[in-house]
Amino acid sequence: MDKDSSTCFQIPQEYECEPNFDDELKPKIGQVFDTLDEGKKFYEKYALSVGFSVRSASSTIDKKGVKRWKYFVCSKEGYLAKKKDDKEESESTVKARRRRALTREGCNANVGFKWVGEGKYEIARFHESHTHPLASPMKRPFLRTARKVNPFHKSLLHACSRANIGPSKAFHLLKEQCGGYENVGCTQRDLQNYSRDLKSLNKDSDAHVLIDYFRRKQEVNPSFYYAYEVGEEGRLKHVFWADGICRKNYSLFGDVVSFDTTYETNMYHLIFAPFTGINHHRQSITFGVGLITNEKSDSFVWLFEKFLEAMGGHKPTLIITDQDPSMKVAIEKIFDTSTHRLCMWHIMKKVSEKVGVSMNDDDEFNKSFKSCVWGSETPNEFEETWAFLMTRFELEKNKWLLHMFEIRRMWIPAYFKDTFMAGILRTTSRSESENSFYGNFLNPNVNLVEFWMRFDSAIEAQRQKELLADNNSIHSKPKLKLERGIERHARDVYTRENFYIFQHELWIACVDCGIENKKDGDGMEIFHIYDNSETNGKLREVVYNLSDHNANCSCKMFQAEGIPCRHILCVLKGKKFNEIPSKHIVNRWTKFANRTPIFDIADNVLEEDSKLISDVWSHLHSCVEKAGKDKGKLLLLLNGAVNMEKQLDEFEGSSKRNRTDDLIIGSNIPEEVEILPPNFAKTKGSGKRIKGGKEKAIEQQQKKARLCRLCGEYVHHDSRNCPQRSSP
Repeated sequence: MDKDSSTCFQIPQEYECEPNFDDELKPKIGQVFDTLDEGKKFYEKYALSVGFSVRSASSTIDKKGVKRWKYFVCSKEGYLAKKKDDKEESESTVKARRRRALTREGCNANVGFKWVGEGKYEIARFHESHTHPLASPMKRPFLRTARKVNPFHKSLLHACSRANIGPSKAFHLLKEQCGGYENVGCTQRDLQNYSRDLKSLNKDSDAHVLIDYFRRKQEVNPSFYYAYEVGEEGRLKHVFWADGICRKNYSLFGDVVSFDTTYETNMYHLIFAPFTGINHHRQSITFGVGLITNEKSDSFVWLFEKFLEAMGGHKPTLIITDQDPSMKVAIEKIFDTSTHRLCMWHIMKKVSEKVGVSMNDDDEFNKSFKSCVWGSETPNEFEETWAFLMTRFELEKNKWLLHMFEIRRMWIPAYFKDTFMAGILRTTSRSESENSFYGNFLNPNVNLVEFWMRFDSAIEAQRQKELLADNNSIHSKPKLKLERGIERHARDVYTRENFYIFQHELWIACVDCGIENKKDGDGMEIFHIYDNSETNGKLREVVYNLSDHNANCSCKMFQAEGIPCRHILCVLKGKKFNEIPSKHIVNRWTKFANRTPIFDIADNVLEEDSKLISDVWSHLHSCVEKAGKDKGKLLLLLNGAVNMEKQLDEFEGSSKRNRTDDLIIGSNIPEEVEILPPNFAKTKGSGKRIKGGKEKAIEQQQKKARLCRLCGEYVHHDSRNCPQRSSP
């Protein structure tokens, strides 16, 4: 027995009871087993059938290292011994400790195995009686011997973790998949403890395992790029990666890049910095991702340099960011030939906070301000409208608006209508939608390995969405409105999303637009087009080249969006075009824009073993599904499973497990850790998106009102910060 029980009294046998069990399945003195592990499994199986759990007890080892005796006892054997150094504790200390139930009851049930040579063991001692009630069949699934987190549980738990589903919900999924809680084989707490232990196991080697995984991934797939920097004390400082598909997408759609650093990240609060673009379906795609420890200009310089290195030194035509000054310095240094513009979503979200509550509730101001920002055709028109608004609403001294006017060339569309934006500037909610997208997979409580696993799952979802859009564009056709040849040609050329934009412009060209007058000269035709769909009544000027059929409109929609505007289409309609001129087809919006071969190395799947495991589970589930509720088929499946289990047990070392089996991405835990986990970052982008004044005010209004003793009303303040309190 163990040392604790040796000092305690033994329960007299007259207070014990023997379980009512089939004698053929009971352990018998002299019963021989080929290995000690085989004997242990036999006793555990007997214990589970009877209704108690087994605990490993004492053993005797000789000088040669041979285990001569080994005891296994009932889990209720002995009593919980009081520690010798325990002292009287205060009531507050006792309350702080977790309350734990006592499970030891002095049970004498045990079995003793004796070595008989050649690795074999026989049962030399066996005490059958117990001093406590045994578990009923309904309670036996809760016995410790019956509860094990097996590979099936781990596989499902890892799969759920990739989808940002925790152990609690994963347990309920297991219940549904196994047909009841009694068939799961473990409890919810067991899954939670396994998840906790897995994090603890990988805690100190977290960063090392991630970088080692990147190294192995690059060995298998050279198109995978990664770079990292280690700071003081050997701790990970920055890391950047982009796989072959990311790099190919950049070569195809990297003319416009959005860079944002305000997403939720990980337990280290590293700043999550994805480079985002727009594909030919106008969907967001990821070009690469960085994790940095701070938002200093040096960090951004390092990140931008690695991004360019991964992309062959090709700089984007346009990069859109927030108003971070450090980011601006790095962009001017690294992306010196790129056009830098500010994200409209971030700016427009701040307006309500900066102009004050009264102005934010003014519908006339909100409508006029948006019209000034989005509706101004020329810089002069914007400046005149802006000056009128500042005077009209008495905002001439607003410091934030004064600053925004000074940097107007960075964010007002009227100043860069000739710059191709791919529609990203008009979609002011793209940053918010990307924030929400990554939030479905990431949370600030995961380590780096879990972060990678969930990020990889998010990228798979993003690419699956693109494949679905490709399939819909190629294998189905949107309905025509006008049945014109040029509309039919656009349907054959453009992806569905871009066709709908073209179709809308063509419809207005036919319904609301017409030629006011026309002028000829020097191989050019100049058309003035009226547009009844616009409220300002302006005439648009379209210059048409007779030699190459190129047309330019004063609205500049084609230059900014890459889709012919209604005014150009009005001219082409008048000239009886049945197809869109090639000069007005931007390849990035066509159906086969992503078919251009860029890399000759495919993005191969590294985790072949994981795929094999998935295939095994798939076939097993298929067999269960085919068997249904047919008793004969189920018995056939059960007999086959039992035979396979026996064959697997015969494999040498099958009972030995390596800690690698528990790692999520299949890397070994290094004996010597070279790259330590990063320090916790403390910057504006660490952990969560910054909330604006309006968002904070909404959250404040949702809180329960309380009584202010000063003003006597139920409000969202108290007497300390009541507006009626006179300032000292």
